[in-house]
Amino acid sequence: MRIQVTEAGKWTLDAPQQVWRGEDGKADSVLQSALFAGQAMLVVKESDDTVGFSLRYLGFKATGFMTMTAAKQSAPDFAQRVLGRMLNMTSK
Repeated sequence: MRIQVTEAGKWTLDAPQQVWRGEDGKADSVLQSALFAGQAMLVVKESDDTVGFSLRYLGFKATGFMTMTAAKQSAPDFAQRVLGRMLNMTSK
C-alpha cells in the first residue's frame, strides 16, 4: 500500500501545528482553535452561565476545564488519547 498526502492534506499538515488562534488574552474569550496532526481542535466556553471550557477534536469532547489556559495545556494529551482511541477502533 502506498500512502500519499493529498493537496488538501499538505495544506493542513504544513500549517503551524499546536498554535492557538482566536481571542487570546481577552477575559471574555469564548473560542480558540489550533491544528493537531493537521486537524482542528477547539477550546470552547461551555455556556454564558458557567465558567467551564471544553476541548473538541475529531468528534470527541473533554470537559471540566476551569480556564481556557488549563484546557489548552491539556490539549496535546487529549489529542493523543483521541488518536489512540481511534486507532483501537480499527481492526485488521
